Amino acid sequence: MRLSIWLHEARRAGLAALVAPPAALLLAAVLAGLVRVSGGSRGQVEYLLLVGLEAIAPLAVAMVALTVVTREGCRELHLSLPVPHLVTIGRRLGVVAVVTAVLCTAYAAVVALTGYQTGPGGAAALLVWAAPAVWLTGFAALVAAVTRSPVLASTAVGMVWLAEEIWTSAFVGNGLLRPMFLFFTSRTGDGPGWAGNRVGLLSGGVLMLAATAAVLTRPERLLTEEEA
Repeated sequence: MRLSIWLHEARRAGLAALVAPPAALLLAAVLAGLVRVSGGSRGQVEYLLLVGLEAIAPLAVAMVALTVVTREGCRELHLSLPVPHLVTIGRRLGVVAVVTAVLCTAYAAVVALTGYQTGPGGAAALLVWAAPAVWLTGFAALVAAVTRSPVLASTAVGMVWLAEEIWTSAFVGNGLLRPMFLFFTSRTGDGPGWAGNRVGLLSGGVLMLAATAAVLTRPERLLTEEEA
């Protein structure tokens, strides 16, 4: 019974929840392979592999998360059921989290076996992708829950992602912005400041997810005028 519920929520999360994370990692791997075949340096290949893990995969997960929060064809009917809407959304986000964790861990392991590096070794390697994924997912889910608009939420996520890519020096050099910098590993390495950045991302992401949960405890806020 428990397994059937999770399988049902995996289907309700949509195909994108299962396809987006592997597609993001596959894109990075293909680009890295093309660079390698075309005579690119080892450093270029390693950088692309790391970007796929730290930047592209978290963006894909965040886009999936905001659709999970906002997309529900029978939301007004669901609000009459004994299972809280927050629990349902939590299960679907949990499916996305498990899929992402398995794929990113496998991707990092394969990259390491080929002799390339994607950051620090050991348990800290998980933070290369987990920290930015948690922060960006928390941000996406919160904006989606507050605005009730996948368009506004995806735009906000895209703007933040691009801003951090463009103004790297501003985020790295500012003590207040550094804990929110998503691409610390690929841009500056895993040296001084890396651990603090990862902790900052995780803390901020957890806080935003908690705020999202608080909004979703009042699911009537997610109803559009047509549904109401």
